[in-house]
Parts: sequence; structure tokens; C-alpha cells
Amino acid sequence: MGRFNVKNLKNIFSMGPPFLQSIVRSIPLYVNYDLTWQCNLKCKHCYFFSSAMELKCKRTELSDKEFIKVFKYHRNLGTRTAVLTGGEPTLRMEVIKEAIKIFPSVQVVSNGVIKLPRFNGYKQPKYWVSIDGTKETHDKIRGASIFDKVISNIQETNPIVTSTVMTLNYKEIEDIAKIAYNNDAFGLVFLMYTSYPDNPLLLKGNILKKTIKDILKVMREYGDFIFYSKKMLEVYLSKEFVPYCVFKTGQIKSFFPDGKQKFCVMGNSPLLCDNCGCVVPIAAYALFKKFDLSTVDKLRKLFDVT
Repeated sequence: MGRFNVKNLKNIFSMGPPFLQSIVRSIPLYVNYDLTWQCNLKCKHCYFFSSAMELKCKRTELSDKEFIKVFKYHRNLGTRTAVLTGGEPTLRMEVIKEAIKIFPSVQVVSNGVIKLPRFNGYKQPKYWVSIDGTKETHDKIRGASIFDKVISNIQETNPIVTSTVMTLNYKEIEDIAKIAYNNDAFGLVFLMYTSYPDNPLLLKGNILKKTIKDILKVMREYGDFIFYSKKMLEVYLSKEFVPYCVFKTGQIKSFFPDGKQKFCVMGNSPLLCDNCGCVVPIAAYALFKKFDLSTVDKLRKLFDVT
């Protein structure tokens, strides 16, 4: 059967039902909640800080009880996965604890300064922690000397490491992969920087070409440790996924800390789409539109859609 063997077909079909249910019943497969406007860092490339600055409103936050009510509402609809972001979500640890009581799957996306504890009696959420390059580069981008602390927390919690690739760190792709691998990360995901067209951090021209070449190299060297596929790179470059983005179609919804829905996890404007590098719609398009088996193999562990 070649690539269409029994194992691959089983993997594909196991991923399909929740996604198809979200289409038929208009149920968000994932819901992304920004838990707070606050953060313990001020990073140069922060999409959340940029989008928050654009809002002309008072920055209120849902209380713990209000978040619980919203969590239960979406869970009762059929939503399986909560993705908790910020600001810095670990600044509201009690809300994280409540989310894992309610949802079958919880993912916490953090800068890694605050270690995620063990939640006794409940399934441990998946922990995503950012590494932006070597120690010097990472601390420069993050605006604080926190690299060693983050590495220590990675060694203890074995999270998924994410790295947002931009003009400040595109030369360090191999360094980032080595750092993540040698410090016992669960795996590594590259995110391409997303912003408006005139942003100097965007990857363009020869810089983009070098970045793609270097990512392909580490994909060959590190195999399944890298949660990214060749098809995903093709989809990212062509931007063919944009009209089918899962935030646009409603399979995933995103909310500000005050409970108001926003355009997508990257911000609150469709003007971001032309330069989108968000792994979520890229992966979804490669999986369910391109039916790419290599992407299935890469991402089954990552997105918990079984």
C-alpha cells in the first residue's frame, strides 16, 4: 500500500471525527483563551502586546469564576481543548487549574519563567515554552536575563519548545534545535513571525530563503523531534491556507482576557493574514486539505485531536 498503509490510515481517521464534528455542528475544536493582559516580560516580537496596544478600551479581565463559567459553556458545546495564553498565563495559575478540571486537553503557552507545577489527580496539560536562540539572543529578544531559568524549567517539565523565527534570530535555527534537544524538550515547533507588511522583524527575500533551507536541514537531522513537515513549509510560503484558516471558519476561536472574541490568536486584524506564519492554520490545512501523511505523523502528538 506504500504510504497508505494501515497505520497511516488509522492515524488519519482518528484525527478526523472531532474536526468534522466542529464543521457540522459549528463547535470550536479548540478555544484559545488569553488569561491576562499582564506579563512578566516585554519581548520585542510579542504579538499579544502589539494587538493589545491597538485596542482602545479598558483592559479588564474575567474573574476566576467568570472563566470557569466560560470554560463550562464551551465544554458543554463539545469543545475538547483549551489553549491558555496571555499575556503570561502562569500568572493566573488558579484559572489553569480550573481549566484542567473541565477540558479533556489543556495546552499552556508560556515564556517559561514560571514553572508549571504537577496537578495531582488530573491529566497534566501540555506545556509550550519559547526559546528564541542562544542565551545572548534569547535574553536580548526577551528583554531580561532569563535564559538559564527557562532552560532549568525545560529540563524539569519536558515541554514542547517553540521558536518564533524572525530577522533577530534566523541565523540560529540549528542552535535552537540543539538547545531544545539537549535539554530534554518533548519536541520543537518553529513559528514564523507574523505581523504587518512594514515590520522589520518579518522574514523576506534572501533571509527567508536561508531560513527555509536551515529549517529543512534540522528537520532531516532531528527527524520526529521537529513538529513541522515539508508540506507545512510549502503551505506557509504559498499562503494558500489563508482563505481556509481555522480561525476564520470557526474551528478555533480566540478570546481576549475580558471575554471578547478576537480575530485570531495572533491579533485582531485580517491585515495580518498576508504575512501569517501561525502554525495552527498551516498545520490544519496541510492535514485536512492536502491530506498530507507526513504532517499527520508529525502532529498527532502535538494537537491532541484523537
